[in-house]
Amino acid sequence: MRRILLLLIILTPLINYSQTLKKETYTVTGKIIDGTTKKALEDATIIFKDLDSNTIKYGGISNSRGKFSIEIEEGSYNITVEFISFKSKKINITKINRDLNIGIIALEVDIEFLEAIEIIGEKRAIDLKPNKLIYNVEKDIAAASGVATDALNNIPSVSISPNGNITVQGQGNVHVLINGKSSSLSSANALKSLPAGAIENIEVITNPGAKYSSSALSVINIILKKGKDEGLNASLTATAGFKDYSGGLFTINNKDKNVNFYINASYNHSNPITTSSSQSEYFSNNSTTSFLNENIESNNNTNAFYGTVGADFYLSKQSTLSTSINFLNTTIKNNTLTTSEIFDASYNPVELNDRTLLRNFDNEMVEFVADFTHNFKKEGEALATSITHTKDSDKFDDSINNTNLNFTDENSIEKNKLTNTSIKFKYTNPISEKSTYTFGFKGDYIKLPFKYTASTLMNNIDYSENVNAAYIEFENQSEKFYYGIGLRAEFIDMKVDYLSLSNLQKNNFDKVLPSVYLEYNLNDTKSLSLSFSKKMLTPFYDRLKPFEEKFSETSAFIGNPNLKPIYVDDFNLGFARFGNKITFLPSLFYQIFNDYWQDVTYETGEQINGVNKVITTPVNLGKLDYYGLNINTTFRANNMLSFTSNINIYNLDQTGTFTTVNNANETIILDYNDNSTNGSFSLFTQIKIPKAFNFQLNAKHTLKSVGSYSTRKAYTYASAAINKDLFNSDASLSLRVDDLFLSNETNRDRFNTNYFSKSLFKNKYRTILLSFTYRFNQSKKDRIIDFDKKDIKPTY
Repeated sequence: MRRILLLLIILTPLINYSQTLKKETYTVTGKIIDGTTKKALEDATIIFKDLDSNTIKYGGISNSRGKFSIEIEEGSYNITVEFISFKSKKINITKINRDLNIGIIALEVDIEFLEAIEIIGEKRAIDLKPNKLIYNVEKDIAAASGVATDALNNIPSVSISPNGNITVQGQGNVHVLINGKSSSLSSANALKSLPAGAIENIEVITNPGAKYSSSALSVINIILKKGKDEGLNASLTATAGFKDYSGGLFTINNKDKNVNFYINASYNHSNPITTSSSQSEYFSNNSTTSFLNENIESNNNTNAFYGTVGADFYLSKQSTLSTSINFLNTTIKNNTLTTSEIFDASYNPVELNDRTLLRNFDNEMVEFVADFTHNFKKEGEALATSITHTKDSDKFDDSINNTNLNFTDENSIEKNKLTNTSIKFKYTNPISEKSTYTFGFKGDYIKLPFKYTASTLMNNIDYSENVNAAYIEFENQSEKFYYGIGLRAEFIDMKVDYLSLSNLQKNNFDKVLPSVYLEYNLNDTKSLSLSFSKKMLTPFYDRLKPFEEKFSETSAFIGNPNLKPIYVDDFNLGFARFGNKITFLPSLFYQIFNDYWQDVTYETGEQINGVNKVITTPVNLGKLDYYGLNINTTFRANNMLSFTSNINIYNLDQTGTFTTVNNANETIILDYNDNSTNGSFSLFTQIKIPKAFNFQLNAKHTLKSVGSYSTRKAYTYASAAINKDLFNSDASLSLRVDDLFLSNETNRDRFNTNYFSKSLFKNKYRTILLSFTYRFNQSKKDRIIDFDKKDIKPTY
């Protein structure tokens, strides 16, 4: 359940100066649960009011297991327990004169909550916890007009590259989940089409435990909206903007005590235009042999339709069955013009060519999801199962035409059709007040036939992958100390049948992977944590297929069918401080990658119009040590102004040498023994002026990155949004400007003994979007009471 932090100004009564004896302090503990589902309620509030003046004297919030522990002075109080959308409950205890365990407090759902609630604040956009960050997308005023990648890019520790690759704290291998499960909606193309307005919140877990995939160095869990308000509710969003952008989102749900039915549907049209340029110089025996200059402009005319239809069936007070169907259709008409100029050593023109790539991309994804949860009579004992079946098909229809007859025209069609059945099972059982064990199973059964047909060749691949994983976790939580240990056994059977080569490849990757998480609470506001986990990163078919994919006439990529897994040892030492205005979470991390995947680029020995052709391929190469410092901070200056920042400084220490013989029988030796320091800074600022407008600014700066054979220059990126509520908060008008200074660019130098190349990739236009949202019988209301204390125990 999302954190609902509650903001109240606590009035401190005047101290009776004649009082000479200090009152005794006692500890009041208990647990708060949902009276219907028997699940623990995290962030529920317990309030102690003075019996005479009825002013708030003490208060606290429950932790992830619903428990609370509050220090109270001896005295008489009115005690109430509250949680948003639940009825407040008065505790029939007034006198506190000893340590007291109230026991289990069950709250009942308040059907008339939305009409009766008094609004006094709003929940935060970003909520920091040890090992976890929660981003409440509905509090991102830019979300109404954006897609999932826009929302992800507003998270301080998350970055999205221009081609859609996601990094967390500067590191890839991010496992993106949808509603806690693997989904085709989490692919790079799908995230560019999934509307941000359909997302409830996003969880970022930086050191995932045994229940997550062994290939996940970090986890992003995108929780989609399904409607939680009682009765019939709906919202409609319309968006238009510069350049060539339009779209809309419709959500509706109807909820009663037996069923919650919901629909989300969206359409968006866009045509982002990117430009790139490169200047390359080639050498032989330290003398220049030729030059190549290229300028590229790419138009991506995109139309995307997304829809979800689902229902939650409340079979009993303990059991819920949830079903949904997700649909996504994306069509992209790409038109890329590449102008190439080749010069001799004296910079005299040799060749000129305009290469036009016309690509029609069509993706259709249908996904069926069924979840069943059951809470047993025993408190905390629960069973959860799910099955997901996905069909996801891609088609690339390419036509390449050149104005120069010395260059080759090509036509090709590529088809991929993924079928995946995923099964999950999890059972949780508390064995004492402090200890709980969980065991589970996850199975993924993937089939992915690949067919590539061109003018002169045909490549067919039948790829299949079966992943069976079982895990067990044990956790113990005392007043000061928490420990969790886990063990994951993962068995991967991979089969790649290269039909056009009459070659069948089988790989089996089996591993048992441990994880440990320790935390010690120094006091109510400070804690230390230490974690370790072992990972196994396995290659997917796009890195295995031994077929050449052209970037241009002189550059291509080819997979490596002999690629082996990477084994990772992941350590993290963290500190957390939750203060009145500042939340401060620094951590030191150290990751050791064995048999690291390095994309190596070398000359094939072939020349095209006097220019050396280069090929890029992944290989297992030596070891990489990745270590550094990450700091997440939030600062709440006042009720109107807040800041969230991330500082990530890391070092890459790599060893390994690549050796091969090219087609010209030349020995290529590339030395990757290198050490470099990299980093990034980000600042997310929100200004809220009640009854006027809301404003936010997101700025990110990436430091210069120096590698063995390339250097990426530093750059700064910014986006801004402003929002105004209308019609008594039933409607909102938002304006968003992305890439504010047209500075979101990749400026890179590549070099070797035989060439030097400069390249620049950037957006041609900034994006400016205006959106209008109207809510029917929906509430934009939240209330917050903040006792300026951290969670008594963190969520893991």
